[in-house]
Amino acid sequence: MSPKGFLLLVAITIFWGINWPIMKIAMTEIPVFTFRAIVLLGGGLCLFALCKAFGYPLTVPRREWKPLIAITIALFLFQILSGYGVMLTGSGRASVMAYTMPVWAISLGWLFLGEKPGWRRLTSLGLGMAGMVLLIVADIESLGGAPVGMILMLCTALAWSVATIMQKREQWSVPTLTLVAWQVILGAIPMCIGAAFFVDYGPVNAPGTWAILCTLYNIFVAAAFCFWAYMEVVRLYPVGVATIGVMLTPVVGIFSGAWILGEPLGVTEYGSMVLVSLAIGFPVFAKPGAWGRATRQA
Repeated sequence: MSPKGFLLLVAITIFWGINWPIMKIAMTEIPVFTFRAIVLLGGGLCLFALCKAFGYPLTVPRREWKPLIAITIALFLFQILSGYGVMLTGSGRASVMAYTMPVWAISLGWLFLGEKPGWRRLTSLGLGMAGMVLLIVADIESLGGAPVGMILMLCTALAWSVATIMQKREQWSVPTLTLVAWQVILGAIPMCIGAAFFVDYGPVNAPGTWAILCTLYNIFVAAAFCFWAYMEVVRLYPVGVATIGVMLTPVVGIFSGAWILGEPLGVTEYGSMVLVSLAIGFPVFAKPGAWGRATRQA
């Protein structure tokens, strides 16, 4: 791990983790398509402004448009499926199901990128997934009452892993910030179409203060910063390391959901936190010299 990558992983874990209940608060007053359209448009414009401020190129070479659009489609599916999925389950449980993503990503990375997982990575993956399964089993009764939400979140995880593999597979000639700006702004187009034609609004009510604040958080933090940070982590690390590195995020989602929304919190949640924390730390503890060498090289 490089110091930059480590700091980005910590930031993603915290900011994306607490966003699950924040997102649910906003979407209780703003329809999913409309919410996502506002967030992606605002986040994309923010990213383009940063590109301009840093002097980064604002265009992508023609040969890179095909993979860029493919990644955008996968991220669109992630956005819309997670939006409806979180409304049909608890925000913490939704984050747990979304973060089954490393299973898909590591498998696809092995098949398409030749990144053969070693025993440390597989052990970390097993510990992390055990923590998530613990939460799912503890909540099996509520999941059985909302199978659509569970299926949507599992599809969310698959879409996210496909986007990760495609991002890693391509040799990009432009900075990550430029790529993410285009991915976010292009993803806003189908969201705007959905908001205009596929949403039954009924009486129009202005969102409250908390819904507006939650939407602003999603624009500037969850969409603009976190999407860039995650794609930068994918650039820096193998897919297995990048995806395992964010597995603590659903634990943050569980506890923030309990704190913000009053969702239940018990022994299983604490047990899951221990297992996922071990998953994050195991590669470093199992091979402590690797951290020092990576840091010196960085």
